[in-house]
Amino acid sequence: MTDAAPGPSSPAPLVGAPPRGRLLRKYIALFAAVVCAAVLGNGLVEIWFLYREQTASLTRMQSEQADAAAGKISQFIGEIENQLGWTTQIPWSVGTAEQRRFDARRLLRQVPAITELSQLDATGKERLRVSRLGLDSVDGGADFSTDPKFTEAVAHKVYVGPVYFRNDSEPYMTLAMTGVRRESGVTVAEVNLKFIWDVVSRIKVGRSGQAFVVDATGRLIAHPDIGLVLRNTDLSHFAQVQAAQAAAGRVPGEADRPTVTESIQGKRVISASAPVARLGWRVFAELPLSEAYAPLYASLERTGIIVLIGLAGAFLAGLFLARRMVVPIRALQAGAERIGGGDLGYRVEVRTGDELETLADQFNTMSAELRESKAREERVGRLRRFLTAQLADVIESSGSEALLESHRREVTVVFCDLRGFTAFAEAAEPQEVMRILGEYHAGLGALINKYEGTLERFVGDGLMMLFNDPLPCPDPSLRAVRMAIEMRDCVAALAIGWRQRGHALGFGIGIAHGETTLGRIGFEGRFDYSAIGTVPNLAARLCAEARNGQILIDPKVEGAVAGLVECEVLGELVLKGIRLPVRAVNVLGLRDAAGDAPVRSVASSAAAAARI
Repeated sequence: MTDAAPGPSSPAPLVGAPPRGRLLRKYIALFAAVVCAAVLGNGLVEIWFLYREQTASLTRMQSEQADAAAGKISQFIGEIENQLGWTTQIPWSVGTAEQRRFDARRLLRQVPAITELSQLDATGKERLRVSRLGLDSVDGGADFSTDPKFTEAVAHKVYVGPVYFRNDSEPYMTLAMTGVRRESGVTVAEVNLKFIWDVVSRIKVGRSGQAFVVDATGRLIAHPDIGLVLRNTDLSHFAQVQAAQAAAGRVPGEADRPTVTESIQGKRVISASAPVARLGWRVFAELPLSEAYAPLYASLERTGIIVLIGLAGAFLAGLFLARRMVVPIRALQAGAERIGGGDLGYRVEVRTGDELETLADQFNTMSAELRESKAREERVGRLRRFLTAQLADVIESSGSEALLESHRREVTVVFCDLRGFTAFAEAAEPQEVMRILGEYHAGLGALINKYEGTLERFVGDGLMMLFNDPLPCPDPSLRAVRMAIEMRDCVAALAIGWRQRGHALGFGIGIAHGETTLGRIGFEGRFDYSAIGTVPNLAARLCAEARNGQILIDPKVEGAVAGLVECEVLGELVLKGIRLPVRAVNVLGLRDAAGDAPVRSVASSAAAAARI
C-alpha cells in the first residue's frame, strides 16, 4: 500500500536494504534503445544507398561533362582547321601575292584566334606572312623545309604543334595544313589559345564547379580565371593531373573515373578528366565536395534530427508509462516537490518493502535535517547583518538571543567616513564610485573583524562600530583606538592609488565612550542591532570635525588610553546636539613598549595626510 500524508516524525532509513533496479531509468532506456535502433537502422540504410546512388550519379555526370568539354575544344580546333583548309587549295602558280595577302587578312578577321598566318611553297620557302603583332612579309624567303611544321604537314596533311607561351604569358600552338596537291604548299597558323577561355568559361559544372585544360606537360592553357593562364601556371604536380598523365594510353574521348583531390584553390573536389582528340591535352571537370555530397549531408542532418526527436519521444513515453505504472514514484515526486517548495514538515509514506520505501525514509530524514539547518541559517543570517561571524556563531551556539535584547552598557563607539566623498560621488562615474567604496569597505571590514568590533551600520562611506557589546571585551577604548590607527594607515595606502586615478579623498575618525542604550530595533523581516543616545552622537560629531588623517577622541577615551598613545590636544569644541563643549584630542600614534615615543611617527602620519 502506498500513500502520502504529513506527519510529525521521520523514521530511520533502512540501512541494510539490498540494491534494486532503477525502474524509471529502465523504462526510459528501453524506449530510447528501441526507437534509436529503428531510426538509426533505417537512417544508415538510407544513407548507404543514397551514397552509392550519389557516387554513381557523380561519376556519370563528371565523366559526361569532361567528355563534352573535350568535344567542344576539339570542335573549336576543327573549325580553325576548316578555315585554314581553303587556303591550301590554290597552287602558287595561280593568283597574285596581293590576292593571297588579301585572303589571309580576311581569314584573320574571320578567325580571331589566329594571331599569325604563314604560307610556305612546295619547297618550304616562306612566300607570305600576315601577323596581328608584326609587319606583313611577302616573299621573305625563310627556309622551313626541315621544320616539323612543314615536314609533318607534308607527311600527314595536318600538323598540331606543342603548346608554347609567347613572352611567358599567353599560350599558343602551331597548326599547319597542306592541300591535296603538293604544289599548293603549306599554310601555317599560330593560334592564340586564350580564345579557348570562352569555351571553358561556358562549361558549367554544378553551381560552383569549374573546368580547365592542361597540355601534355601539365601546363595550364585554359581556365575560367584567365590570370592563372597568363601566369603560365604549372599543374603537373597536382594529383589529378599526374593520374591523368599516367592514363595517357586511354582511348580518346573516354573520361577518367572521378577522384577526390584538391583543386587549384586548395578545396576538396571531385575531379574527372577526358583527353582532347589528337592534341594530347586533358580537360578536367571539378566539383566541390561540399556541393557534390550536399544531398548526403542533408540526409545525415535529417537522420540526426529524427534521432533526436525519437530520443525525446522515447524519453517522454518512458516517463509517462513509468509514472502511470509506478505509483510509489509519483508519491516520491510529490514529496520532493513539497519539500523543494519549502514545506519541510511534509512526510512521504511509502510501504513497498523495496528501495522505494528506503528512498522515502531518506526523504523524510532529509526534510527534518533541512528544517533544522534552515532555522539555524536564518538565525545566523540575522546576527551576521550587524555582528562579526565569530560573534554570531557564539550567540547561535548559546541557543539564545537574549544578548540582543534592549539594555544599557558602557561602550566605545567609533565613527569614520571619507573627506570629499560627496563631491567625488557627484562628479565620478557610478562604476568608479562603487569601485572606490568596495576597496574602502574591504580594507576597513578586515580590521573590524580583526579587533572583533560590532558593525552597527554603514551608510555609503560612513561606518559606525561598537566595542564591549553585545559581548563584553577587555579595554574597549584601547582596542577601538588601535583599530582606528590601522584604519587610518589602511586608507592612506588606498588613497595613493586613488590619487593616481585622479581622486582626492581624505579620512577622519571620531571615538567616544560612555553608557548608552543598545538593542535590536526594526520590524518583522528586518531587524538591526543599534546604539541610541549621546555617545553615538558624540562620536559622529567628532568624526565630522576631524580633518584628513585625524582621530579625535573624547576625554573618557583619552583617559582609558593615557600613556599608551601619543596625542595632541585640540581644545574645546562646541558640537551640534551636545550641550557642553567637549575637549577634543587627536591621536598621533601608539607608544612603543617603553612608553617613550610613538610607534608610528607623527611626521609620517602628517605626510600621509598631506598627500591625500
